Amino acid sequence: MKTKASVLSVMTFTLLTAPLARAQDAREPTNSASVDLNGDGKPEAISLTWDEKKDEFVLKAGSATIRGGTDGNAPPGFVVVDIDSGDKRKELAVTTGQTDYDKQQHLYAFDGKALKAVGNVPALTEARGNGIILSDSWQGFWNRRDKYALDKAGKVIEVPQELYAVGVEATVKQSFPLARSRTDKTAVATLAQGSRIQVLAAAPTGAPGEYLYLVKSATGLLGWATTKDLTGRTEGLPIAG
Repeated sequence: MKTKASVLSVMTFTLLTAPLARAQDAREPTNSASVDLNGDGKPEAISLTWDEKKDEFVLKAGSATIRGGTDGNAPPGFVVVDIDSGDKRKELAVTTGQTDYDKQQHLYAFDGKALKAVGNVPALTEARGNGIILSDSWQGFWNRRDKYALDKAGKVIEVPQELYAVGVEATVKQSFPLARSRTDKTAVATLAQGSRIQVLAAAPTGAPGEYLYLVKSATGLLGWATTKDLTGRTEGLPIAG
């Protein structure tokens, strides 16, 4: 029992002290630049314009052109990203969307002849040139951190996770039960009014934007809670108003 308690303590500490979102590249988006994208030693003239009639952005690199849809607003520009410093190329990222929930970074690569779409991520939170992108997206009171990696074809693909680290605390304002598992709603604990809880992790339910949350009670018990219970029966969650 002592060993299990120690493991749980380490798990809890790790989740609650997980780093917050940190921008990898502080450069502002631009609509024009001259950069060597394919590593041949010759810079390409890059530009981004907006076709208002078609509600599309137009990205150009050298003589290559590619179009992408928007949400009715002109993108703020593009940024140059080096996803993998071990290859010769650099990628372009164009932002669309206006809110935390619909923002997307559209990634493109230039092979010397054509611009090709290589994938989308919610945000370029961290890209250190190791072939991996860490991407945060706001989920109401926590940041979901997704991992993306370059595959052998040079595409950016998501690396699935069963659980997502949450790491926030709250105070119970109205008592509610914690379920034994994600599929068994039998109560393993009933949270007391005024007690402190720790929301450790989130598990997608399969419905868009819906999760079940792994919660640690003040008495050290673990169980699952719904979004409705957490947002409606607790206070102190970092919900943006």
